[in-house]
Amino acid sequence: MHRLSSSKMKNRALLVLIVPFFIVRMEAQHSPHGALTLQCADCHTTASWKGLPASMKFDHSTTAFQLYGRHRVIACKACHTTLQFSGTPAQCYECHRKDYEAEGFIDHQKAGFSTDCLQCHTADSQSWLENFDHDKTQFPTRGAHDGVACAQCHVNNRYRGTPVQCVACHQKEYDAARYPDHRVAKFSADCAVCHRALTWQPAAFFPHDSYFPIAAGARHSPGVWTTCSDCHSNQSNYAAFECINCHEHSKSQTDSNHSGRRGYEYLSSACYRCHSRGEAS
Repeated sequence: MHRLSSSKMKNRALLVLIVPFFIVRMEAQHSPHGALTLQCADCHTTASWKGLPASMKFDHSTTAFQLYGRHRVIACKACHTTLQFSGTPAQCYECHRKDYEAEGFIDHQKAGFSTDCLQCHTADSQSWLENFDHDKTQFPTRGAHDGVACAQCHVNNRYRGTPVQCVACHQKEYDAARYPDHRVAKFSADCAVCHRALTWQPAAFFPHDSYFPIAAGARHSPGVWTTCSDCHSNQSNYAAFECINCHEHSKSQTDSNHSGRRGYEYLSSACYRCHSRGEAS
């Protein structure tokens, strides 16, 4: 068997000591964190060297970018891609450029949205899209509009200049209405005259009280009449109405009760002249 001389054995032992030291020195000089002067143990633990922020010792709140919501549970390298920690951009768009430019449910570029993600999004949420306040636009969302998907009104990713008139979305409902027939009656296309977003049905014809109080007393409450056609039998002319259809009077009895009354006629229009507010006499 070949035996090493004592001098060669000493040289080999010295080499064993020098090489690891050299490697450690090289790693220290070529840290993946650049000029970062912190000790490894300031941020890492031996139990989770590559752990997520939640399992690391480093306190991100001491920096200019505090971690909220989903940022608390993503790997450091998702944002610090080169592991050079100083000078990392703090603007959302710098990390979410691909999300902004992706042609998805909402095409942000086509819609002309701002690259300031925080105008609509928040990291501290489960649904991501929770920060946009529609009440700050020309069309505050109310009632059923609160639960409508954006794309239902903003067709083809059109957000700027979207019509705010009801009929722009509800033309089909206007055309299909039969009781009363909105087109035949020449109703206004401004749905808000009769409808409200909070209670679309039943519709409430709000100016009606200036003509006749249809909710006055037991005889004219909504529980008695069911549709507009109960009184307005001619849907092409809502200026015409019938009182006698609901108030089943005997003509002979009514004639007798109004004996000597000036201007009396057994006509609905004559009833209205004396009973314009629904009063009995």
